[in-house]
Amino acid sequence: MAKTPSRRPSFEKSRVTKPVRRTSVAPPSIRDLSTESVTQTLQHLQKFVFEHGQVYNSYLATEPSRELFWSTDGQGVVSFVRRGRHLLCGGGLIAPPEHRAELLRQFIGFTREYGLRPVFFDIQSDVVPLLREYDFKATKIGEDALVDLQDNTFAGKPYEWVRRQSNYCQRHGLHVTEIRPSKLSPDEWSSVLNEVQQVADASLEGKPQSQEMRFVVGRLGEHELGLRRLFIARSDEGRGRIEGFVVLNPMAGGRRWATEIYRYRPDAVRGTVAYIIHQLMLQLITEGVQQVGLCMIPGRNCEQPNEGDAWLIRNVFSYSKRLLNGVFDAAGLEHFKTRFRPQFEDLYVCTPARPSIGAFWTFFQETGIMHINLRNMLKVAAGRLRKRTSRKQLASRTDK
Repeated sequence: MAKTPSRRPSFEKSRVTKPVRRTSVAPPSIRDLSTESVTQTLQHLQKFVFEHGQVYNSYLATEPSRELFWSTDGQGVVSFVRRGRHLLCGGGLIAPPEHRAELLRQFIGFTREYGLRPVFFDIQSDVVPLLREYDFKATKIGEDALVDLQDNTFAGKPYEWVRRQSNYCQRHGLHVTEIRPSKLSPDEWSSVLNEVQQVADASLEGKPQSQEMRFVVGRLGEHELGLRRLFIARSDEGRGRIEGFVVLNPMAGGRRWATEIYRYRPDAVRGTVAYIIHQLMLQLITEGVQQVGLCMIPGRNCEQPNEGDAWLIRNVFSYSKRLLNGVFDAAGLEHFKTRFRPQFEDLYVCTPARPSIGAFWTFFQETGIMHINLRNMLKVAAGRLRKRTSRKQLASRTDK
């Protein structure tokens, strides 16, 4: 009996790079990399994304699960994960502004040649017109919270809440420090990573998810720190255990950073994460960093339709937000981030003119967003319902 041909297309383009550590079978024309070339390729990729990434999750292009499409001149890259013919593209068009249009032209040509269906996540407003030229619909999915550091002293009433969290944590013996792997022995770095992972695992106890999400959220462990930065808070004036941590993703050549991962122990001192973020911002100010992103607030100001958006995407997203808000506490997330008085930047998902149900299914499968611990979910939902009144008044940038 003849073997049924695979529905997974075989790519002939040598500029599509296989995930470095993937063990499953990949198209034979996606080249395998030797250990030496893996190191060289990864270092080049890290430096390129460091320089040209523009959104909070651009650096996730360096994750081992990502596939990469490079433009022929090497001046741009799109990172994606793939299921069948569906591509989830994250981190935007990673390229200098003058090379983005050509990168997109080549990538769209590639996807059309092989019958692939790309969806672009976390696209900034200035990139949307490029995608609309190829009949993509841009639907707003949230707003990125961006804190300007230039001339920012965190003084005055607007930042009173932030200072109060820091003062409380300092009185309780917490101390924030940056961990630089290059200054530690391999054993010391391994010990820090193990404890950080313990904190991450413990943080799931108070969340509805049964495991860390993927694609939309970064990870440590199998994804090496690379050019990201790690800040931790230890108890007992810095001599005790790690109570919480924040991982920063680089953007725009290090002129901007994003607090892409933050976790804390369930029994940590109240305000631990706010304290870490405040302290790292103070350090970045001394380094001349211009801006720190607190990442996207999903669903913020997304209720109204925008010209050229996808009706189906907008309504599915709005319905999902209302359905899951009691569990994932989007209001609480917004409440926390707005305490730092950020500016906001619209972010979009760009889909083909006719979105497919398969794209939704691929998103749910790849992100693991529906991997729910039922017991935790019910416990968390009950707690959120009790606190719903306190979440009605959220901070805004014009608060006095």
